[in-house]
Amino acid sequence: MNARKPTKIKSAIRALEILELFSNVRKALSSTEVGFMLGYPKSSANVLLKCLTDQGYLTLDPLSMQYFPTLRPTALGEWIPSALYGLGDASAMLQEVHDLTGETVTLSMRTGMSMRFIRVLPGKFSLSLRMEEGSMAPLIGSSVGAAFLGTRTSDEVQLLARSATAMARTRSARLAIELALKEVAHSRKRGYSVIYGSMFPDIGAVAMPLPPASEGNVLVMAVGGLDHRIRRTERPITVVMRNAIKTHLISKWDETLPRRA
Repeated sequence: MNARKPTKIKSAIRALEILELFSNVRKALSSTEVGFMLGYPKSSANVLLKCLTDQGYLTLDPLSMQYFPTLRPTALGEWIPSALYGLGDASAMLQEVHDLTGETVTLSMRTGMSMRFIRVLPGKFSLSLRMEEGSMAPLIGSSVGAAFLGTRTSDEVQLLARSATAMARTRSARLAIELALKEVAHSRKRGYSVIYGSMFPDIGAVAMPLPPASEGNVLVMAVGGLDHRIRRTERPITVVMRNAIKTHLISKWDETLPRRA
């Protein structure tokens, strides 16, 4: 009875990979194109695409024989921001920052020793930071990681740093951890972190932790782009981020507080 489990698990992974593929390419695809891009056998691609279509996650154009996602996949995550922030509107907050800066805006959360980007709004400039939703950044060494760690206690940060140092295999890696910890200290004082050239050369990012959400979850909003643009607009970016957080998250909570007589 257990012999079929690996096949079922593999099919589940492939189904998710297909949905992620559409999210990345953002256009209709044929079964042949899906199979080629993901390296699936033609028969497997056909079966998975038919299954996703039957379940309402994809549509099939009978003329072009191309598949395209329905709105059902987007509905799966619509409840998450409201679950985390109640009346606060995290999506509107990200959109406002994106509109005012034109840079790539991300929302990330901690996953072990990494930060996972759960929402990405691509930059409007021809040369912008390119990120994929679901991609990861190191907890120690990235601007989003420093912003998150700035909300943790010193003891917790030191414990994580010792763990990262133990896994570091070179002197340069250990030195990078020491430098990252200095940025965590700066982040704790000023309420945001900024790091240049950590994940990508010539790229800078300003990251700011959001107010603790439900059950103590702390998400991090970041604005990233070309080094020279971020350096030039670093201060205005932090003002835009703080105003957006106040407007779309904090003020929504204030409205629910009882008024004094």
